[in-house]
Amino acid sequence: MRLPVILVQNPPASAAGLAESLVGHLIGRAGLDLTLVGRFDSLADDSTDRMTLDSITVPSAVLDWRSEPEMLDVLAAIEFHGSRCPHQLDPDGPFAPRQSPRRLFLFDLTKHNDVQKIIAELDRLRASLSVKTVSLGALGLGALGSAGSAPIEPAANKDAEATARPITVTAAPRQPAPVAAASPRSDENLDNLIDQLDDLDV
Repeated sequence: MRLPVILVQNPPASAAGLAESLVGHLIGRAGLDLTLVGRFDSLADDSTDRMTLDSITVPSAVLDWRSEPEMLDVLAAIEFHGSRCPHQLDPDGPFAPRQSPRRLFLFDLTKHNDVQKIIAELDRLRASLSVKTVSLGALGLGALGSAGSAPIEPAANKDAEATARPITVTAAPRQPAPVAAASPRSDENLDNLIDQLDDLDV
């Protein structure tokens, strides 16, 4: 991600060297897009500077020769809305709910005149905006499974579920062996034996 850097070109006479040095370091610097404009409160609605500002809709750094609250007021007056965000050269930036979703990193050049520190902070802000975050909600069940835990399969296919279940086999109770019917020959022998016993009794 690139960071627009808006530098106001109306430095006090004593700070002309600082303005020139900033321009020299920022022109063509990787990841930083320098925009030079006149005083915010002097921009006409149809001016080139005003149209340039209207085209910037992303988080931006604003370098001006006035305090941070004054910058917010004058920017709001020209419909360039944003929320002041803290950084290392403006640690007092409020953490209150933002009035606008666009983040503005404000640099009061009346307080900071070390070009190297300003450039280093701009580079740090650009790098921080380039860091991508990943929401855990974007990770599907398959991603979790690849990390070591088994993915949860939906129980939508009942046929497949039934196939996967173990089948329990219950043994049928054993039936007693059938008693063989007496053969006709066995019955005749028994009758003969009874007749013989009767004869003995006589």
